[in-house]
Formats: sequence, structure tokens, C-alpha cells
Amino acid sequence: MKIWARLIKDDKIAKDTLFRSTLKLSEKNYEMWLREICALLDVPNPVLLSQHFKNFVNFHNTRFKQDDFVECLDYDMLIIEDCKED
Repeated sequence: MKIWARLIKDDKIAKDTLFRSTLKLSEKNYEMWLREICALLDVPNPVLLSQHFKNFVNFHNTRFKQDDFVECLDYDMLIIEDCKED
């Protein structure tokens, strides 16, 4: 699985990373990947709700806004997107 994570500020990509994992998609793995991605991007972890995981499964992306973080996020949004492998 490949996941493209982007931090958006003023409608522009401020920072991004491509995360790879050999594990299959599950809610537990998604939470673990999200923590690793946040560490790579040096941002706090968002509060992960079951709806976030459902959005990722159904729409292949999840958007985390400032309201999804307990700590202050210096960006407008964190987008996690599934990059389909060929």
C-alpha cells in the first residue's frame, strides 16, 4: 500500500510525503500508518474516528482539519490519500 500525505496551507501543498507499507488495510494498521506519517511530517496526531477510516475505505482519502486535532496544527488541512498500485 502506498499513501500520499499532504499538508495544505493557503490552498497550496506546504509539505508532503509518500508512505509505503506491506501490511493490508485495516483500521488498526490505518491508525499505525497515520501515526508514522504524522511523525514523518512533524505534526501532531489527529483524533481518529471510525468515520475517518470509512472515508478512506470508501473514497480512498481522508481530510483532517484543525478541529480533528487536540494540539494546534500550523496548516489548514492534512490529506491522506491512497495511491493505487499498478
